[in-house]
Amino acid sequence: MSAWAALVERIVKDPSGPQALVTRTRDDIPVEPLYPQRHPGRAVEARSGRWRVFQRVDHPDVKEANALAISDIEGGAEGLEIVFPGSAAAHGYGVGVTNLNEFDRLLDGVDLETVPLRLDGGYEVRQAVGLVAALVERRRADPARIDVVAESDPANGLFSGGRLVVPYEIAGNWGADMVFGLLKRGLRLPVFVGEGRAVHAAGGTEVQELAYALASALEHLRMLESRGVAIEDAAGMVTVTLAADADQFLTIAKLRALRLTWARVAEMARLPDATMRLHAETSWRMMTRYDPWVNILRATVATAAAGLGGADSVLTLPFTQARGLPNAFARRIARNLQLVLLHEAGLADVSDPGAGSGYIEAMTEALAERAWARFREIEREGGIIAAVRSGRFQAEVLDARSRRMADAARRVESVVGVSEYPWLEELPVETLRCEPHEIHSSGERVALPEPGNGERFDALVAHIQQGATMADLLATIGYEWERSKAAPWWRIAEPFERLRDAAEPHRARGGSRPSIFLANLGTEAEFATRSRWAQNLLAVGGIAAVSGAGGSDASEIAREFANSGTGVACLCPGEGRADLVAEAARWLKMAGARHVLCVRPPDGEEALLREAGVDVLLSEGCDILAELEALHARLALGAKPSGDARSS
Repeated sequence: MSAWAALVERIVKDPSGPQALVTRTRDDIPVEPLYPQRHPGRAVEARSGRWRVFQRVDHPDVKEANALAISDIEGGAEGLEIVFPGSAAAHGYGVGVTNLNEFDRLLDGVDLETVPLRLDGGYEVRQAVGLVAALVERRRADPARIDVVAESDPANGLFSGGRLVVPYEIAGNWGADMVFGLLKRGLRLPVFVGEGRAVHAAGGTEVQELAYALASALEHLRMLESRGVAIEDAAGMVTVTLAADADQFLTIAKLRALRLTWARVAEMARLPDATMRLHAETSWRMMTRYDPWVNILRATVATAAAGLGGADSVLTLPFTQARGLPNAFARRIARNLQLVLLHEAGLADVSDPGAGSGYIEAMTEALAERAWARFREIEREGGIIAAVRSGRFQAEVLDARSRRMADAARRVESVVGVSEYPWLEELPVETLRCEPHEIHSSGERVALPEPGNGERFDALVAHIQQGATMADLLATIGYEWERSKAAPWWRIAEPFERLRDAAEPHRARGGSRPSIFLANLGTEAEFATRSRWAQNLLAVGGIAAVSGAGGSDASEIAREFANSGTGVACLCPGEGRADLVAEAARWLKMAGARHVLCVRPPDGEEALLREAGVDVLLSEGCDILAELEALHARLALGAKPSGDARSS
């Protein structure tokens, strides 16, 4: 290490030596350039064997949703995640299940005793659990063999949606009643989740995601135990879901850190079983609508990291998820991606392969320590419900999101295919066309008793068996909604995509994209780097570049511009030559250029160029989002400034 450090100091010519190569995560955790191997490694106890492959079921039409689900199972998926319209993860879709008969048709051909299910229902999740209980009875399935996980997290309703359909205290009573009702039926189903992916999707950091998941999971245990559920039963009712993104080592360390911190919670709470069932889903915030093929690469890295990090089950979002409802092809790619990693790459053959890696172990420990510290702060504030009721936690996450977006605007954090290397002539991608399903009431009034030892859940299931619809059941709530500050789901590519969207109507009207002339100055060897940089930057905004031949005759360059059919020019000079840049700017203005931009102008010559008529100076590290929004305004393309997209 010392010899390496001395070599680095000579090469980087920086007195700080290797410290010049240290970077930091969003949580200000230092990332060293080199780590020694750990002897021995600290293995984190996780799953036994390989992870389970899950696939989304989110088509609004029940018949189509069933066909897609059966195709997934026949193609190798082991579990199904049923997404209801009320989930924050539905993104405008969700299965259109109205009643028990339709739920039965949705799962026609699906063996409840062998195919695990996940229910992602948002405010509909209790009714969804009731549908499962009713269907188990209808099919006379063995309750002991039913494996269903529900994504029930009241804190997440306040965090992501800014609302909870009932005051939390009432929701807790209903939740405990549901658990008692399930246990009476022999259904030991985990129906509460520490929903970490919501924090990730809102733009939060790894430490924020872990702290929230821990605090939420503990709150579920506390809520159940305080209402009479035995701790050994309560422990089996809680799971955690985390997001996996394309930062593979940070994802691996995050999942490992969750195991370590939960083991500490279990020790302090004296839980009989410290094992936490951990599910991972590839990141929504890293997905893009434009050049969606790159999503396959991002999802591959994220899925591999989730598996290597010890997830018990993984759901890979189809690569077209951000564009609309994925078709059979996109679903097959998502499914086969996991199968290749499992069966051909053998990523699950080694238990905790990160053990012994200096980098992964150091990052695991740092994340665990900081997440634990933030978790304890949340507990001192009164727990996660108090933290989200006050809006403090949401504000913290939105601040992290704002900082992330500021870095994206300067391309410190890039999105390949959108903010870097956009492909203006990308191939079309198909998604399914359908209308979101609306659930209507049957007109029957549903009366449910007060929660107790399962009486309310029993009545809920009975009404479902008698034909009550989801709308009927939701209409029984009868309480004023609780409100808080929302930290909604978000994708980092959204502001850039709005620029591309605004440029598309121009092509639809005139058959060509909005364009800008690149006034290349000097020889190709001199201007090529800046010219390519400008072409890439303009493409981010959906603007095509008309490239000039180059040269040192400013009048000839102005004639090229006049013949280009564009109204805006961008100067792409070689090194130095400020005199030529200024002269070319004056000629371009005389030739009718409404605006003149200049890429990476010669140092110290900004005043000269402004005087010559250069309107905008562009360079690496500038806020390209703001510059492109201003350029859209000059071209009258109609893109709305991102403004609050960076902070809300």
